[in-house]
Amino acid sequence: MIWLMKNPILGKSIEFADNRISLYAGQYGKCAVSGEKLLPHYIHCHHKIPIKNGGNDSYNNLVLVTENVHRLIHATR
Repeated sequence: MIWLMKNPILGKSIEFADNRISLYAGQYGKCAVSGEKLLPHYIHCHHKIPIKNGGNDSYNNLVLVTENVHRLIHATR
């Protein structure tokens, strides 16, 4: 969690950074879909409702997943 605190994602809100840390603890450091252990520097934080569709950086709108799961979520083809 210290790594997450010291390495926020540039261009994202403070709320996003705080909730990313909280989710890591809340999900026990595991991907919400696969259950795979997440290393802090490989975390992908997915918005359930995208910002462009009215979503926000609230805890309830975010979920931590692996890179591969994140790609699958956004796959359109």
